Amino acid sequence: MTVLRWIQTLLIPTGLALLLLFSPGPVVACVEGLTWGMPLEQVTNHLGESQPIDKEQTRRFIARNVLLDRLPASRATFDVDPDQGLTNLAYEFAIDDMTEVLAGLRARHGQPLSTNLEHRSHNEQIWVWNTGEDLITAVKQDFAGQQSFLLSYRPSRLRPETL
Repeated sequence: MTVLRWIQTLLIPTGLALLLLFSPGPVVACVEGLTWGMPLEQVTNHLGESQPIDKEQTRRFIARNVLLDRLPASRATFDVDPDQGLTNLAYEFAIDDMTEVLAGLRARHGQPLSTNLEHRSHNEQIWVWNTGEDLITAVKQDFAGQQSFLLSYRPSRLRPETL
């Protein structure tokens, strides 16, 4: 066997293996059952009946009384681009569920980056995780005595390992 034939015999299977290993597949969003780029029909099949927020924001939809695993969320807001599919997802939870959600995120993704913002009658606590696939932001807001807890997902544009 010549050296050239031996190199071809070795490189072709190696190249195919690398191609299969590193080929882009669907990127799974942090929320089970959803993937970034998913079309509107599939997102509504997962989240339930959804409607556009208003006539100006035709890409932003809202679904009410959805579940994240077994945890109820009063609403889910999501963006679906006609060409790019699902691009953004946010859940609004009862403030009493905040501890369980944060504990689950810490168990799965480790310690977050966190900060507090305070201004007169407005207070926000913010936690951020970059998983490499997703940018997850959790926000507890206290505005004039009204508390809310939001959890937002979007595809990450920066992989932590590249820094």
